[in-house]
Amino acid sequence: MESLYPSPRYRKVEVCPNWTKYLLTTHPIEFITTIGRVNGKIMPNIAPFATCLDTSYEPPYVTFSAALRQHGVHSKHQGNHKMNTYLNIRQNGMFVVNVPGADLLPVLDTIAYPYKRKELEDKIEKAGLTKLNPFVLSKEEHYPPLIAECLAHLECQTVDIHRPAKSDHYNITGEVLGASYDASLGLRLDEIREKIVKRHFHHFGSVSEKQGLRFVGYVNPFCIETITFGLEKKQ
Repeated sequence: MESLYPSPRYRKVEVCPNWTKYLLTTHPIEFITTIGRVNGKIMPNIAPFATCLDTSYEPPYVTFSAALRQHGVHSKHQGNHKMNTYLNIRQNGMFVVNVPGADLLPVLDTIAYPYKRKELEDKIEKAGLTKLNPFVLSKEEHYPPLIAECLAHLECQTVDIHRPAKSDHYNITGEVLGASYDASLGLRLDEIREKIVKRHFHHFGSVSEKQGLRFVGYVNPFCIETITFGLEKKQ
């Protein structure tokens, strides 16, 4: 069949489709807190996710992806244990997206540690982080905390948990019922957004030659003159 366009091989290098996670390079890391019953008692949990996006404006939804199976440490297999974040959300349907600043990079390994369910410890406490009551979800009997050291917070009630065909992740969508940010970011919306972008960090994927290392970095904000789509404004 005759090609419709010039060959894609012109200055292009074809790679394995599994490179998707490396080539889609901006993955902002959020700290997601949940609550669940473990060993007969209510325990809060925290875990970092680089798969969280806003997926609806009205009503405001956020969606993140949780792996079907618990991650291992240093590429060691964890067995068939489900992630504690997923199990907690299945129990009570609530989660909080906490937006961290670069000063929280040192606690990343502590909160990422993949405990088996029966061995789960309070990772928020172990990381030396501070739990705060959420503004809206605290109306419930049990609820996940805000993390005081984070820059912003989205309090979510789950509306959908969906596993796309053959996917190795669950897509978890929550409606944002409460939103807040740290007063240190200022008062003007543009100022708040600029400071979050400058202080927030992204996960750019593991280092292929040395799986124990990760690329973590920042995105420098800049402004350009461009069109504004009507969807971004309330009609």
